[in-house]
Amino acid sequence: MIDFGYLLQDTSAYKTVKTDCINQKISHAYLITIPDEKLLKEYLKEFVKLIMCDDGACGKCRNCKLIDGEVHSDVMFFPREGETLSVSDINTLVEESYYKPIEGEKKVFVISSAHLLNTQSQNKLLKTLEEPPKGVYIILGAINEFALLPTIKSRVKRLGIGAIQNEKLLNCLQESCTNKERLQKAVLFGDGSLGKALSLYSDENFIVAMDLAKDLIENMKSSTEVLKYSVKISELKIPVKEFFAILEMYFRDLLMLVNNKNELIKSKNYEELPSDFGYKEGSILYAISKIEQANLRENSNTNQTMLIEWLLFGILEGKHKWQKL
Repeated sequence: MIDFGYLLQDTSAYKTVKTDCINQKISHAYLITIPDEKLLKEYLKEFVKLIMCDDGACGKCRNCKLIDGEVHSDVMFFPREGETLSVSDINTLVEESYYKPIEGEKKVFVISSAHLLNTQSQNKLLKTLEEPPKGVYIILGAINEFALLPTIKSRVKRLGIGAIQNEKLLNCLQESCTNKERLQKAVLFGDGSLGKALSLYSDENFIVAMDLAKDLIENMKSSTEVLKYSVKISELKIPVKEFFAILEMYFRDLLMLVNNKNELIKSKNYEELPSDFGYKEGSILYAISKIEQANLRENSNTNQTMLIEWLLFGILEGKHKWQKL
């Protein structure tokens, strides 16, 4: 089971709400942005626990367990499982907010995809956000604020959660994701998102692409091998830009390795590229610049096969050029 509290405990958003609860100055409404749509609701549950748990979101008491199961009588989540947000959800929230809590003195309403609310729904929510009944707290969760009306944002306490540290993600997932090497790759390419890391961990196509990128850097030594790797890249079941991103990540790791191997191991928590494979700093920087150019060309609808071959020849050109220096 993933410990979302552990992932959040050092974030300023979590500390802010925790302090509000300790000082009994809980805001009537929070807008919490988390760029992890897949697991947004699970993160928000930790904030609900802070408000409803008498022991600071302990995760073990009755309240916390009921919140985890989404069956707490004084906590309502919108949308319901398997459904999408609608105007009727907001109507229900407004209506239910006027009923007294059943078990205690607090009642919490959670909208876990607030960025999907249309203008009509947001306008219906305004009055309740501005003057909710006593003991009612509203938590809006969104992947970003862009789709929300300024009037909505002006009535809530706005908090944001950025990328989660790779070390925390690795610690959190190592028990459930037992393939250590695969987990390391997924986390490294997950951009600090738990949802993305989990998705990549189970994506065989991503793993194949990662292995191919490493193999290319290690073993592509002459122009006669360009066609072989070009075919393999074209056969990948991921967009070519994603492969370019993987390749660039490896070259950036290689650059760190060439400059300071110990720093690479410390920052990445593993040694993915055990040697420089004949690349010097100049040739690595040249390869990275070629990948960036390839991305721009891909945006111009360039023939994909020609683009891949152009990139691979460019990488080889840089490697051989700097070997002679």
